[in-house]
Amino acid sequence: MRNECLICFLLILFSIALVGWIGGWTRTMQAGHEAYLYGNYDAAQIAFQEATFQKPDNSVAHYNLGTVLYRNGKFSEAVQAFREALARHSGNPEKVPNQAHIYYNLGNAQFKARDLRRAIDAYRHSLRLNPQDTDAEHNLALALQLVKQQEDFAQQQKANKNAEPKTEPDDIGEAERLQLLERLSKNENRVRQKLLQQQRKSGLRRAKDW
Repeated sequence: MRNECLICFLLILFSIALVGWIGGWTRTMQAGHEAYLYGNYDAAQIAFQEATFQKPDNSVAHYNLGTVLYRNGKFSEAVQAFREALARHSGNPEKVPNQAHIYYNLGNAQFKARDLRRAIDAYRHSLRLNPQDTDAEHNLALALQLVKQQEDFAQQQKANKNAEPKTEPDDIGEAERLQLLERLSKNENRVRQKLLQQQRKSGLRRAKDW
């Protein structure tokens, strides 16, 4: 009889502890949501980071953390958080958070981190899961356009270099060499500004919240 009472007592204690632990995670997530809605991204980041510590295998916590890191301009950290969310996702597109949304936000974070090729891969993954996502389609086209322009610029620079007359190093004076370097630098800056203007004009579509 005593053993049975002891077992029941231990089960009750375990249930109370479990409910408290689950409730604590829920309260932490709720605090993160409220801070996010009020634009307090620093507080939201702290809350969602704590949620990932409390439930490290929970995809939602990592996804929310990635979203607020993106809002805070911490793009490299956001990339890692979204990758963690994907690693803990079951692979079921219907599961929350939606896997297509994770790939989409991962692509945006990689785009902002200037990792265009990986951003392209992420957008393509997102579109395979959700072909109707016009935002992912738009951002994919923008990333592809920027990569193409960068490649064209690199090829043009290489062609210009090959077309330059072959001269001995002593044949070019120091002043002329400096002028040449300055001209090349201005050309490169001009192309970069053009790429940035096109990006602003077309516009990267916003990240998806939960």
